[in-house]
Amino acid sequence: MLPVAGLMIGVFAAFIMWTLVRALRQGVIFSDGIGYDIHEQPKKFASTAAMHCMGALLFAWLAAGGIAHLYRLILTH
Repeated sequence: MLPVAGLMIGVFAAFIMWTLVRALRQGVIFSDGIGYDIHEQPKKFASTAAMHCMGALLFAWLAAGGIAHLYRLILTH
């Protein structure tokens, strides 16, 4: 992957984590323009937060080298 693409994906992962932290502090998370309050809809809030977390981890992993990096890690050990 080109360094610019890795940087862009890394910034996107950081943005997702920032929105997740903001949602956890405020108690409202937004998905597709719909807000889910932690006190009114705890299951939807938790599932949306989990999906945001998994997305951020996926993009961070891709920015760090993705499957090629993992493949090299497995073969060298």
